Amino acid sequence: MKTSSGEYAFSKAELQALREIARGNYELSSIQAKLSVKPSLLTYTLKKLQSKGLIKLANKGVKKQAYLSDTKHAILLKNILTIYDHVDWENLLKDKAIEILFQVLTESDKLTDVPRNTLWRYMKDFKSRGIITQEGIVNSQFRDLPEFLEEYQSFFAKKITNELSDNSVILWQRDMQLLIRTAISAKPPNRYFHKTATSIFADYNLPLFSEFDVYFYSTTKETIKPEDAVLHTLLIEPGNARYAMYALLLLKKIEKQIDKTYLSREAECLGLKTQIEGMLEFLKTRIRREGQPCAPY
Repeated sequence: MKTSSGEYAFSKAELQALREIARGNYELSSIQAKLSVKPSLLTYTLKKLQSKGLIKLANKGVKKQAYLSDTKHAILLKNILTIYDHVDWENLLKDKAIEILFQVLTESDKLTDVPRNTLWRYMKDFKSRGIITQEGIVNSQFRDLPEFLEEYQSFFAKKITNELSDNSVILWQRDMQLLIRTAISAKPPNRYFHKTATSIFADYNLPLFSEFDVYFYSTTKETIKPEDAVLHTLLIEPGNARYAMYALLLLKKIEKQIDKTYLSREAECLGLKTQIEGMLEFLKTRIRREGQPCAPY
């Protein structure tokens, strides 16, 4: 997972401002004096926190104030900052910390795009404060932290999905990679939305009629390979025979050009390795493996 311009990563200034607001220091002039920052920097920082759904700004007479939002992830973060006020969160949660914690939470064995020395440094800091145990999981003492991470990730997933359209639906999610179904009329707002699955079958002379398009959101993937389209088709509705058939049709179409190493690696990452191995075996022998559902081909 790689953040786009640090959209959901925290800066030290953001965490310092959040700490002050969580302590009840609401007036912008007071926060500015406490943090010793210029008004322009504080304004920029507060706008970033607004975009994260964490604060609200209001005027009380001539005074401008900032309050924590009533979103669930804002409430949970307030609990973390106040209950564990002794922890230097402004140093612990900044930059790539959220990215690493997201993947610790999901027990991912592959912390993508995190250099080994960076991972080691953050994990060392988390463990030294007792936030992550020696076994590499979040300490149960910090009971609000996992729930905050889940809610915060969910907030951004919905925000990303709504960039396509208000009616878009998340079909699958892992960290901040999303498979999204949306109306054909929806226009992707940036290069991180990749049309995939059955929506690109026509590119391989397998046209399928649908009222929806399927997109894969990822800040790290540059293009969608046919192998990706096969896997994403299976992810639309796992266990659905119709989508298994569609995936098999595309797999057959690209059979001679399949990059089996890439397909196997990506299938394993997505939890589809057994199903893909069965499909490849079926194409090779046309005989169903014992114990597997018969592939509709």
